Amino acid sequence: MHSSVSQRWARLLLPALVAAGAAVGIAGCASGTGAQDDGAAPPLSPPTSAVPLWPGFTPPSTPEQVGPAPGFVRYLPVDGVSAPADGLSGVSPKRLLDNDPNVAKVLQGALSGCPGAHCPLRKPVLRDLTGDGRDELVAAVDLPEFQRTLVQVYRATGRTVRPVLIYWGQLGVTGETYGRDLIITSTGDDGRTTVRFRWNGEVMAAVTPRGGSSTPDVAETVPGGVPAESVEPKRTP
Repeated sequence: MHSSVSQRWARLLLPALVAAGAAVGIAGCASGTGAQDDGAAPPLSPPTSAVPLWPGFTPPSTPEQVGPAPGFVRYLPVDGVSAPADGLSGVSPKRLLDNDPNVAKVLQGALSGCPGAHCPLRKPVLRDLTGDGRDELVAAVDLPEFQRTLVQVYRATGRTVRPVLIYWGQLGVTGETYGRDLIITSTGDDGRTTVRFRWNGEVMAAVTPRGGSSTPDVAETVPGGVPAESVEPKRTP
């Protein structure tokens, strides 16, 4: 009797339990496709920015240059060479270098074979670099034995001829003019180097990045061990 009653209740409850389970499954599937609350959002990080080490430090201002521009002494005039009335176009650069007291003797010896197939002297170039209406003469001498090239610029003032630039650079330097500026470029172990020279009323001076000028560049080691002062500007007596 008791067993029959239990079986009867089981038959009545089973459909209800199945229906309830199906409803729970449907509700679960529906919740997966809707909005969900995943909790609090992660905090946002500020963008990376520079952080000064010394925020209270103010660098000192660069003082402006005051007073007259630095003076430049002249090179000595070339001995025994007078400029023709029409300028330096007809003057031999070898003659200028051979008689130039500012030139090292080792260079004058290297020119002993000029003119000739092995002459280290390049073809001279005439350009007005000073703005006086007369061309200056630009001479270059390549010296492979010293791995140096000498560039000299000569200027005629009346009948007097004197160099206004003596520059020892890497062997094989190239040059160009930009307006009245002379630009010399060399390539060596340290890469490409460009020096810009500009007439300052006395000599062709190297132009600094700030637009000022400095003394003409002279190589630290002069070919043949000649003292550096032999190619630096000298004061006219």
